[in-house]
Amino acid sequence: MPSPRVIWITGASSGIGRSLAEIFIKHGDTVLASARRKPQLEELQREVSASSGICRVYPCDVGDEGVVAIVGEAIFKEHGNVDFLVNCAGVTYFKDFVGTTAQEFDEVIRTNLRGLFLTTKAVLPGMLKRGAGVIMNILSYAGKVTYAGSSAYAASKAGAEALMDVLRAETRDKGIKIINVSPGAVLTPIWRPTHQERYGHLMMKPAEIAKVLYEVSLQPASLMIEDIIIRPQAGDLKV
Repeated sequence: MPSPRVIWITGASSGIGRSLAEIFIKHGDTVLASARRKPQLEELQREVSASSGICRVYPCDVGDEGVVAIVGEAIFKEHGNVDFLVNCAGVTYFKDFVGTTAQEFDEVIRTNLRGLFLTTKAVLPGMLKRGAGVIMNILSYAGKVTYAGSSAYAASKAGAEALMDVLRAETRDKGIKIINVSPGAVLTPIWRPTHQERYGHLMMKPAEIAKVLYEVSLQPASLMIEDIIIRPQAGDLKV
């Protein structure tokens, strides 16, 4: 898929999503940056204004079906189609099962699983019509192993992986690439400040992850990298 590409990134206001936006724009792609926090998106847009690519801001609550539909319609009206979707929006609570409220559980599932479902639904018809497209899902290693204190988050990420594994099976003969990425601990604002201070030196950096995933995005149409696990050299962090 040659540049310039139209790339929609959710969760682009910070962390891996922001770093991905920066590297795609740096290399000449058009990035449609979404998150709930509009000021942070506008800050990103200003910071990359001198790059060879383009950044457009589309504030979006990915868990809201109506909002996703409106944003998707605006994107298609202004850019035609989305070549590459990066599902990166995510939230969590560092609580054990007993301490997690139903409201907190619903919020995590709403963003991490329902949101991924809705944004994918928004772009998939166009991709199927063209017989080409990439959907990259930033999941978590927490969806593959057991981490105490992350039950809702782990459930949302494991569910998202299962959802996208099925979609891959349903669309691989139609030219659609589904890439699931499961990073270990990455130094992003999702961690509590105490975690960042104590373990930050062991965590991977968002820009490091983005560099790897940008290279993955350049692979030829003849192959699909299906699952990527990226972990800190130090291994699991016991936080």
